[in-house]
Amino acid sequence: MGTRTKKTVILLLAVSCVGLRVSADNWLSRLPDNTYVAVLSIPGAHDAATGCGWESGYEDLGDSFARTQELSLSELWGLGVRAFDLRPCTRNGYLHINHGLVATSMRFDQALGLLRDSLVANPSEFIIIHLLHETDGDQVEGTYNEQLLQLLNMPGAEELFVPFRRNLTVGDMRGKILLLSRDIYATQPVGGFFRNWTHEAVWDKMTQGRITGTTSSAASPMYVQDYPETYASEAMTTKINAMTRLLKFSTTHRTGSTVSIYWVFNFASAYAQVANIFGYEVSTSDGYRDNAAHTHAAILDYLRDNKAGPTGVIMMDYAGVDESGGYATRGKELVETIIANNFNYLDSIPARVVSPRVSVGASSEIRAIFSLTGERIAVPRKGSVCLVQYTDGSVRKVLY
Repeated sequence: MGTRTKKTVILLLAVSCVGLRVSADNWLSRLPDNTYVAVLSIPGAHDAATGCGWESGYEDLGDSFARTQELSLSELWGLGVRAFDLRPCTRNGYLHINHGLVATSMRFDQALGLLRDSLVANPSEFIIIHLLHETDGDQVEGTYNEQLLQLLNMPGAEELFVPFRRNLTVGDMRGKILLLSRDIYATQPVGGFFRNWTHEAVWDKMTQGRITGTTSSAASPMYVQDYPETYASEAMTTKINAMTRLLKFSTTHRTGSTVSIYWVFNFASAYAQVANIFGYEVSTSDGYRDNAAHTHAAILDYLRDNKAGPTGVIMMDYAGVDESGGYATRGKELVETIIANNFNYLDSIPARVVSPRVSVGASSEIRAIFSLTGERIAVPRKGSVCLVQYTDGSVRKVLY
């Protein structure tokens, strides 16, 4: 969500709709290594650090105008969120995470440390970070690039961050962070750069995005929906139409080779209410709740009513909570549904996208066997297709 000019800165797995039960705990471990990351359904949290609380002095502003999450980064991780929107700004000697002018309680290095530790403890998982310089929160001008690079190039960082490639696989990503920035902070990215980002709900604009890496061959088409304001007349309809149109593309597009890979970022987040402060219209925390109640319901309805393929990354507000401030945000239901959606369509992904079907005993010792809906099973039925996890950590789709 959110453009830097949005008005906020002025002031400042039980899945009923699809019938599956998929545990969020280490859900990426149940996916084959050879699966392209671009064909996954990944739940994400917009302005993720706002659930961690506020820096002293910002409590009232944050709770009234800048909150988009109830849960902390650790809690979001524990529920299965694997994409995080983080927005650093410059302080004297370090980067702090803000939402507009409002400072959260979280420094950027603290957030990276927390996410790194989560990956060390759970090496089957990975994280995607959507990074945006929150310029309105800067207290020291002109130092963002230098401070960011100093942090990203610390000893050991090269083992944490994965360079972007169009055909990144789950195996490439396990235990790592893919850092994708909307700001060009250096000649070469540590992860990747978003290009041609748009806040317009026009298909021709939404489909012009790109993600670039360190080489021209790493570039990929990127489709994005990030329409940020749903409080005006008919704006909610515009948002939902654009969001579902991108869902229709991502869930029906079939990826058969590298040249047909499209990365998708679909933002459910926006604000549906504003307050008038000193003559300015500013977004409100209830506005984010109100919007979530509408957009989350629309996504859940779509996934219930359609034979679904990948959603791509869906960034949402109030992830992991079904009710907030009296609004039916359905954020826990949505996170669980997005995770479960991977196991709905996994068997339809072409064999060259996931590991080919092999006979039992062709790899190392079997650690665990899962059905394609993510449920652990003891004795597979002959002729069934299962996900087999081996003692070497690999996961393969196996025909028994």
